[in-house]
Amino acid sequence: MSIEQWDDARLDRLANTVERVGDRIDGLAIRLDTMVDRMNAFDIRMDALGAKLEITANIAESNARVIQALANVAAESREERQQLFERMAEQQDEIRGLQTENRRTLDILLNQRNQGDNPTN
Repeated sequence: MSIEQWDDARLDRLANTVERVGDRIDGLAIRLDTMVDRMNAFDIRMDALGAKLEITANIAESNARVIQALANVAAESREERQQLFERMAEQQDEIRGLQTENRRTLDILLNQRNQGDNPTN
């Protein structure tokens, strides 16, 4: 093993290098702290977004139930409307039948009156 001699210039360079390394480590530590702070803020924002996402999913599920209920009501309304149309058609047929029956009755009454007014026929 050989013993190496360190002169002042070499020691100064070593000291400067160590100082620069220390400065860089300090800078890296500051940057690391900043990154940790940003990551913590990011985690908080992600948690908030997760909560909002859950709320949004609940709203979407609720909306889906409402839409299904509205679709069911619409289907029931269509069915009831169809039944009403069918009933109206039946009633119109009954009204036409009553009108025909009334005309016949009126004709009979008019004929009887005419025969009563005109006994020669």
